[in-house]
Amino acid sequence: MTILVTGATGNIGRKVVDELVARGVGDIRALTTNPAKAALPSGVEAFSGFIGKPETLDGAFEGVTAMYLAPYEPTAAEVLRRAKDAGVEYVVATSGSAHWQALTDVILASGLDVTVLGPGEFMENFAGWAGQVADGVVREPYPDAGSAPIAMHDIAAVAAALLAADDRAPHVGEVYELTGPSFLTRVEMAAQIGAGIGREVGFEQISRAEAEEALRPAMGEMAGWYLDLQDASRRYRQEANSLVEELSGRPPMSLAQWAERNRSLFGA
Repeated sequence: MTILVTGATGNIGRKVVDELVARGVGDIRALTTNPAKAALPSGVEAFSGFIGKPETLDGAFEGVTAMYLAPYEPTAAEVLRRAKDAGVEYVVATSGSAHWQALTDVILASGLDVTVLGPGEFMENFAGWAGQVADGVVREPYPDAGSAPIAMHDIAAVAAALLAADDRAPHVGEVYELTGPSFLTRVEMAAQIGAGIGREVGFEQISRAEAEEALRPAMGEMAGWYLDLQDASRRYRQEANSLVEELSGRPPMSLAQWAERNRSLFGA
């Protein structure tokens, strides 16, 4: 009755391991590329492997009944095929919104009992605002753009709850869009981060060209895509929902709470 967590030292995977431990799950196998440096909780079995190289997974599925699948579209179909052949019964997988649809389709077509988690914007992305937050003002082109951002901590809590559930049947075949507790504009996001770290953070609108120029050194060609997503969110608003609390049993943290918990990211 072992649960396998892939990407177990990644941003979400490690949190899934911790959440499973907190729920009292005893048989956890953590897939990691470097078990010696994984620093996993006591009692968690480390297994050397990488879902990007399915040939490294021989033995990883032995005795496994359920699995958390980290998002890696190029080899997802092969990993799921190997899991099915090995007798894995249930998979919780993280995918995403529209641009992740190909991965979602692969997961749903695997022939396994699956639940797909499609989180929206990660709160962790706002670490990229650190320099602007330190200056006390966020400069972007679309003040009315927005989303209902979610912390990776809460995504992991949902994944662990589903994997540890006695009755998974109601969740099989579902694609759950996970959000944080509220829709926020970019102006409100800046203010919430400020509230969390105890510092006033304002918002200044700049042109798209100025924003793209500022982002390009860090993001390269992705800068335009990132701004396109912001622009699109002005027309296709992501409303907050209650799925995190319904599925995990606890409410999702607010952006202000996340910022307070991660003050060091902003030099506070």
